[in-house]
Amino acid sequence: MDIIMRLDVNTDATIQLTAKLEKLHRSAFPSAVRNTLNETAFNAKKEVPKQANKNFTVRQKNLFTRFVLVDRAKGFNVNSMKSTIGVDATTKSKLADGLEKQEKGGVISGRKLIAHDKARVSNSSKKKVRQSNYLTKVGQVSKKGKRIKGSKYIMIKKNGKGTIFETKKGKLTPIYNVRNTDKSKVKSKPFIEPSALMASKQMPAIYRKQAEYQFKKYL
Repeated sequence: MDIIMRLDVNTDATIQLTAKLEKLHRSAFPSAVRNTLNETAFNAKKEVPKQANKNFTVRQKNLFTRFVLVDRAKGFNVNSMKSTIGVDATTKSKLADGLEKQEKGGVISGRKLIAHDKARVSNSSKKKVRQSNYLTKVGQVSKKGKRIKGSKYIMIKKNGKGTIFETKKGKLTPIYNVRNTDKSKVKSKPFIEPSALMASKQMPAIYRKQAEYQFKKYL
């Protein structure tokens, strides 16, 4: 889902600047508009992590740097000029698909095994899974609640659902919940749209700044 950034150059706050720019130089006005759109879009991208943290748990700090992209405004035709911000649609990553579904809602493909809080660092849902509890290290587990030779994990399962436990010193610690499907339905929790809205409120001020740059450049 892409959010389009546009600038109205005929409002009370912008019309005088627009008139001055059009008289200044043929490239001054489109350059000011283009730079305003791009600066606003990148400001929106900076706002995305703050909005996302309000709605869901983010465990990867570079998630939005990787998958939320800005498509810059280009050229000199202000009638068609726009900048956009959205999730990278060119990647087939499940993370990117999940982010897009978080924005507008839908069904995402995930895993049947969902890490329990006790499998995570500091036993916190906000932290990543401990390396010792990675799926690649869990290995074989019993489906009947009995240990397989050489394994410290057991699975207790019923009607397609269950729990994988780590056995240590006679104690069972839950580390993964087992589901009967790898599909999850997520409600719409937008983070790109509100970020764009927050950034767009500063657009008139950014336009004034970009106009001043053009005045200094040509006068």
